[in-house]
Amino acid sequence: MEIAEPRRLYQQLAADLKERIERGVYLVGDKLPAERFIADEKNVSRTVVREAIIMLEVEGYVEVRKGSGIHVIANQPKYSVTPDENLEFASYGPFELLQARQLIESNIAEFAATQVTKQDIMKLMEIQEKSRDEKNYRDSEWDLLFHVQVALATQNSALAAIVEKMWTQRVHNPYWKKLHDHIDLRTVDNWCGDHDQILRALLHKDPHAAKLAMWQHLENTKLMLFNETSDDFEFNADRYLFTENPVVHLDTVGNGAK
Repeated sequence: MEIAEPRRLYQQLAADLKERIERGVYLVGDKLPAERFIADEKNVSRTVVREAIIMLEVEGYVEVRKGSGIHVIANQPKYSVTPDENLEFASYGPFELLQARQLIESNIAEFAATQVTKQDIMKLMEIQEKSRDEKNYRDSEWDLLFHVQVALATQNSALAAIVEKMWTQRVHNPYWKKLHDHIDLRTVDNWCGDHDQILRALLHKDPHAAKLAMWQHLENTKLMLFNETSDDFEFNADRYLFTENPVVHLDTVGNGAK
């Protein structure tokens, strides 16, 4: 059976895999097929499979062992997942949430480039300067402050509040936390270089460059998270469901043709 419903496919796939485990199609001690085979069988992207497996991990059905695969460790849920209903972004899959951030924050950066003030630039430069000595900058206070300050540069506090909530509520998101359990932070670089590109575009008040720089920054984040958590080290970015902002892509093509 193929999953045809286009919305929140990873939840449907997780439910299907749980049913198979509970019916004994996959026994405790077995390994699930590799991500690429599940993706081919269900005709979905490997990102969808990754988020479904994360859901199964959070509920205690499987354990992902890097280089070994996806091991079934229980045929009933070990843990109940009940995200706080007051936290709007605490129940979404990590790649779904990153796609939302990419679409929203790239457009915020574009608008910020038309509204940014000298004071905004000075604050962003100060954040960047302080962040360079932060070993865990990727998820540090400085990373949050940078993204919020870009939004504040739009002179629209509602946009800044949205960005802050999407960033801070990750710590209450069980799927985001499980994804990060698979990452060795010692093997990944920080985002200072990406942030420098965003800051440079804002400094030049270039909306198109700011949009592309923010889009690429969050695309780099998605690629890093997918690659660093791959159970079989096979990686095909072209098959993403939660992929790049098509508007940004078309803008790039259009500008290049001029």
